Amino acid sequence: MLIATQRIRIEWAHCDPAGILFNPNYYLWMDSGTHALLHAAGFDLAAEVRADPLFRGCPLVSSGMDFMRPYYFGDIATCVSQVEKFGNTSFVVRHEFRRGDEPEPFASGNEVRVWGYSDAQRPERLVAVRVPDDVRAILSVDGSVDVTP
Repeated sequence: MLIATQRIRIEWAHCDPAGILFNPNYYLWMDSGTHALLHAAGFDLAAEVRADPLFRGCPLVSSGMDFMRPYYFGDIATCVSQVEKFGNTSFVVRHEFRRGDEPEPFASGNEVRVWGYSDAQRPERLVAVRVPDDVRAILSVDGSVDVTP
């Protein structure tokens, strides 16, 4: 599976008053990792959403985190993201957070996302459809991409 890696400097604004990373930031970075993974695979989610008025992208339906060690102000977090498995209408993205190139994770998390469209008759209703075969294929390619801005 394709792997997207991004490095994040832990800034003071990411931390609580003790200088420890405030946990909700992980969820922002997991979301960023998923979108960067799609983009690295050649799927421009933003352009696709603009092009199809019913396409809603890949909404998050479930997520979870395990925390092993804290990050502190000044640390460099490395987020490694990849699709763990595909369902019919969903896919699971696994994210591991390490410090620099250290092998042991500081935290790990996952997101379950669906391929979503608005119902043409009731646009406020989201409908999950099969993840397209071309998207499955591009995310299943072996490789690693550094997506650090």
